[in-house]
Amino acid sequence: MTKKTFFKQGLILTGISFFLRITNIVYRSYLSQKIGAEGIGLYQLIISIFMLAVTLSTSGISLAVTRMVTAAIVSGRRSEIRSIVGKCFAFCLTISLTISGFLFFASDFCARVLLGNELAAPCLKILGLGLPFMSICTCLRGYFLAVDESVSTGLSDVLENVLTVGLTVFLFWYFAPQGIEKACVAAVVASTGGEVTSFLAGWFAYRKSLRKNTPVEKNKSKGVLHGLTHIALPSTLSSAARSLLNTAENLLIPKELQKFGQSYSASMSQYGMLQGMTMPMLYFPCSFLTSFASLLIPKITREREQNHKNAVEYITGKAITAALVFGIFFAAIFIMFGDDWSLVFYHNEFAGEYLKVLAPIVPLMYLDVVVDSLLKGMDEQFNSMKFNLADSSIRVILVLILLRFFGIESYVGILFFSTIFNASLSLGRLLKVTKVKLHPVRQIVLPVLIAMLSVMITNLFMNMLTTQVNMLTVLIQITIAGLIFIAMIKGTGWALQKSEKSA
Repeated sequence: MTKKTFFKQGLILTGISFFLRITNIVYRSYLSQKIGAEGIGLYQLIISIFMLAVTLSTSGISLAVTRMVTAAIVSGRRSEIRSIVGKCFAFCLTISLTISGFLFFASDFCARVLLGNELAAPCLKILGLGLPFMSICTCLRGYFLAVDESVSTGLSDVLENVLTVGLTVFLFWYFAPQGIEKACVAAVVASTGGEVTSFLAGWFAYRKSLRKNTPVEKNKSKGVLHGLTHIALPSTLSSAARSLLNTAENLLIPKELQKFGQSYSASMSQYGMLQGMTMPMLYFPCSFLTSFASLLIPKITREREQNHKNAVEYITGKAITAALVFGIFFAAIFIMFGDDWSLVFYHNEFAGEYLKVLAPIVPLMYLDVVVDSLLKGMDEQFNSMKFNLADSSIRVILVLILLRFFGIESYVGILFFSTIFNASLSLGRLLKVTKVKLHPVRQIVLPVLIAMLSVMITNLFMNMLTTQVNMLTVLIQITIAGLIFIAMIKGTGWALQKSEKSA
């Protein structure tokens, strides 16, 4: 992939990712208005259990397909691509159908014992029907990344999101479900419908792509099972263990808040506000990074396969700097304008308080997304597994120890500790294997100072311009602050380079 193609695909995927993120925020906003914070809390718990099943069905497969197909292309074995992907399809279907059946029969137990609400069982059964389709889509995503056609996956995701949101609105309008349990059923029916549609779109795009990227001659591939074991298994074990611990953490939070003295309704509302509203908002700008991060996996894999150490070091350094600078800017945005964002998207001022409090860890959250992709491309998924597992284990222990005594405020502290702990380990490992060095003044100190100055200038301007808070206000805030930030970052970088040359 050329540099021009990389950035072209990255920009297209960024646009798609931005659309998906904003659609998700709007969707969450719509749900919160229909079912309230307590309903969002129950919906989030249902999704937490489902995501454990998704992780067991799909985790690590996309990476394995990307790495194996990329290796086949680099070594001139394109005739084996169909066989590689086909065997991965068979593996995915076997696993996903098994887990889907288990989820269907265990849904009553999960709803009664884990969720404390028997009426949530139909939601888990309906979601389980979509697992095989999601599993195949995961394979397709890995294939499209390897052949530089990841836009196809993005378009399938867009179709899925549009259908999910549209179908949800239709079901709420036509059937007007009463009670949060029935409302959650409507939401998961729409979600499963979106997944099936995404699969159909992705499959047609895959068949068309095969005719372009593979020769007429077909050869059987060897070592696919070994590849799945070596590449996917560590990632699957890591993700499964982490997902299991995350599910346990999510289930424990409302229960521990009740032990703190809160009612069921209040604990679910606080949980829904933090995990169902605030966290999606914090990750919303990350859509600009995740697209490029996904493209880094095949790019780093190619450079590593060809032993281009300087290229690996250069790409890694640029990616780390971009993630830090980007995260620092949006941390400043959340600190200064978090209340406005919360009111615009959720009509809820309390979510804005969480947004501002958690803003300082945003740079590390975004950095971790990029570092994780780089580590996967460097065949370091086993170390990534260890870091994620240790992080999730510590979080569950801290939830059990602290929440019953100190309430939701202690969970905010846990998020700070967890983010710093995981990002430090992952970044440390990446710097060690790539020999890249950090420059704290350029990459952290200066961006922080410039970001704070940018948002303060923007805030003064906005106070003179308007007192109303709406979507246009938020867009103007980002635009003005972003232009000031970019101009000052570029100016500072130019001044530093000039001083170095003159020295």
